[in-house]
Amino acid sequence: MADKKATAKPEPKVDSKGDARAPGGAEAEKAPGRKKVNKMTLAEIDIRLNELQSAQGGLRSKHARQLILRKKILSQ
Repeated sequence: MADKKATAKPEPKVDSKGDARAPGGAEAEKAPGRKKVNKMTLAEIDIRLNELQSAQGGLRSKHARQLILRKKILSQ
């Protein structure tokens, strides 16, 4: 008689907080600090620009330039 092998079910992926998530669901949820530039308010843009300037020593990065452009658009 042949022995039937027990098929093990794959365990759900667990994130750093210990929450189990469905496969593919991790891509749908982003880190809470990441927000698209077009969705930011003027206050959020100012905060992000201050963070970038202190971390990078200036506002020459592409992300910083995009934030400055969006700030000009919102302040019109």
